[in-house]
Amino acid sequence: MPTQTEQRAELSHERILDAAQEVIDAEGESALTFRRLGAQLGADPTAAYRYFKSKDDLLLALGDRLLGEAMDQLSPGQTWRGDLTQLAHHLRDALVSHPRLAVLISVRTTQGEQEARGIEHILATLADAGLSTQDAVRVWRALADTVLAWSGFSAAYLALPDDIKTREATWTTAYRRLPADSYPHIHAARPYLDEDADAFDFAIELLLDGVATRIAASHQENR
Repeated sequence: MPTQTEQRAELSHERILDAAQEVIDAEGESALTFRRLGAQLGADPTAAYRYFKSKDDLLLALGDRLLGEAMDQLSPGQTWRGDLTQLAHHLRDALVSHPRLAVLISVRTTQGEQEARGIEHILATLADAGLSTQDAVRVWRALADTVLAWSGFSAAYLALPDDIKTREATWTTAYRRLPADSYPHIHAARPYLDEDADAFDFAIELLLDGVATRIAASHQENR
C-alpha cells in the first residue's frame, strides 16, 4: 500500500474529476461525497478539499471539462454556420454521454476556463461573420440555451425507467389512432410523425437560419 505522502503525490485535479465522474455515472450525484471520493482514490476523505472547495465546485468543474471536450473536437476552416453547427452537436454529445451529470449542469454556468473559451469562440465567430457585438451576444445566449436545454431533455429521457421509455417511443402510434374528424391536421401529418424523432438538428438549423438573416441584413446596412 502507498504511504500517505505517496497518495498525496498521486492525486491530481484530473484524477479526482475522473473518480467523481465514475461515481456519478454509476450511481448518481447523491452517491458522490468526499468520503466516497477518498475511498475511490485510496486517499484520505479530506484530500479532495485541497483541489475543490465543495461538492458543487467539483460538479461545476466536471461540467467545465465536458465543455472543453466539445471545444477540442472542433475542426478548423469551417464557415461560421458549419462551426456553430458542429459545436452544438459536439457539446450535446459530450453532455449526453454523461446523462446524470448533464441533468445537473444543463441549467448552470460553470464560470470556468472552458466555458469562457467557448463563449469567446462563439462571439469571435459571429463577429467575423459580420454581426454586431450586441447581436452576437444574443445569438450566443440563444444557441447555448438551446443546446443545454436539449441536452437536459435527452439526459432526463435516458434516466427514465425502461418501461416508460418504451411507452414514450410509441407515442406516434397513439396519435395515428386519433379520429380524422376531430383531429384533421394530426391525421394529415401521420406520414411524417416519425421523420424527426429527435428534432435537435432541425432546431439548430432553424436558429441558424435566423442568424443568417441577421448577418445578411447587417451586410446590407454596412454597404
